[in-house]
Amino acid sequence: MTNWSVFKFGGNSLKDIDSLKKAIELVSDFGKDPLLIVVSAMAKTTNSLEAYLEAKINGDEILAKSILDEVINFHFQLSESMGLLDQTLKLGLEGEWNRIQGVPSDFAYDKRYDAIVSAGEIVSSMILHAAIQTKHPQSSWLDSRRVISTNNNHRRAEIDLLTTEHNIQNDLKNERGIWITQGFIGYSIENQDYTTLGREGSDYSAAIFAYALNAEELTIWKDVPGLMSGDPKVFENVRLLEEVPYEEAIELAFFGASVIHPKTVQPLKSRNIILHVRSFLNNESKATKIGNFKKLKPVVPCLIKKSNQVMLSIRTKDLSFLSEGQLSEIYNIFSDIGLIVNLAQHGAASATFSVSNDHIILPLVLLKLQEYKVEIENNLVLYTVRYSDEVSRNWLYMKGKPKMEQRSLNIDRVLLSE
Repeated sequence: MTNWSVFKFGGNSLKDIDSLKKAIELVSDFGKDPLLIVVSAMAKTTNSLEAYLEAKINGDEILAKSILDEVINFHFQLSESMGLLDQTLKLGLEGEWNRIQGVPSDFAYDKRYDAIVSAGEIVSSMILHAAIQTKHPQSSWLDSRRVISTNNNHRRAEIDLLTTEHNIQNDLKNERGIWITQGFIGYSIENQDYTTLGREGSDYSAAIFAYALNAEELTIWKDVPGLMSGDPKVFENVRLLEEVPYEEAIELAFFGASVIHPKTVQPLKSRNIILHVRSFLNNESKATKIGNFKKLKPVVPCLIKKSNQVMLSIRTKDLSFLSEGQLSEIYNIFSDIGLIVNLAQHGAASATFSVSNDHIILPLVLLKLQEYKVEIENNLVLYTVRYSDEVSRNWLYMKGKPKMEQRSLNIDRVLLSE
């Protein structure tokens, strides 16, 4: 194991002057040499760039220009207000904004999405690099597209782990100091273009860098105290999970715990790298450690709410039995297009699924399912309680009549109207 450490800063940790100053403080106080910092796009930038793309697709050039101008002005004003906007940063930011305005309109949606939305992480890393240089002038900037090698599956690219590890080792193995790079984005050698790893993929990027560097630890700085037994904005009386086994973290992320990306844990587990989830706002408070622990500490009910769900009820048009071959075909359609099933129930004549309401993916899936009868119900929410007890189970079933439910020894899952 090398002595590299990896930090990950999310968008809410880089949203204004105070946040940038706090990030510099955390790097100075807690960073070890060598340190790699992985960043997300600044708060709401990804959403704005998605809205810009939608406006361009809809032919509303006035709206598209208005959205992009607001994004550009925000980043320039933030840089200028901190005294960072020298010629190097100015040219870097202008180059990136000019690049995305030149993305061809005849690109397929997913390819166009990756080319445009990836700009958020790039400009964010440029600004943070300039900010950190005020205290650590020898810090360096790394373009993650040079090292994160992926297939050409746009918007949900898979990383070529062997090639990526070789690239990162080749670029950073003998380096020291502080390095700043981007999460979420990669590069397809096959197609020679940008790719992205899926929403919230920056945590996964940080884990891949930690894996490739065989780092001592990865610290993800969040606007919450750590990994909690539930989202404190949604649930009352939640508790900090102080120690979480790798396998437990994978389960919680799979069920929808939003603090870490579902793919983040596996590369860390394979090399026994500790993951710290710490508060960006109160860095002296207790934190969560995810590692090779025997059990959750403390063992308490863990509550997860997954909103914006859609229930798909699928049956044959002649109401005959739904065969194993047909069920396999349905799952293959989901997999090929990238639709993730959150909850499923199969009967003799029908199959019912809870899926997230992705306005791009879902219409493509429905198009492929035209030979079946498909009923759709929107505005649903999926609740999961892991390590459920009588109190949490009673609370869950008081929420309303389930559309779907699944119960096992210590897990209760219920799909309800929002």
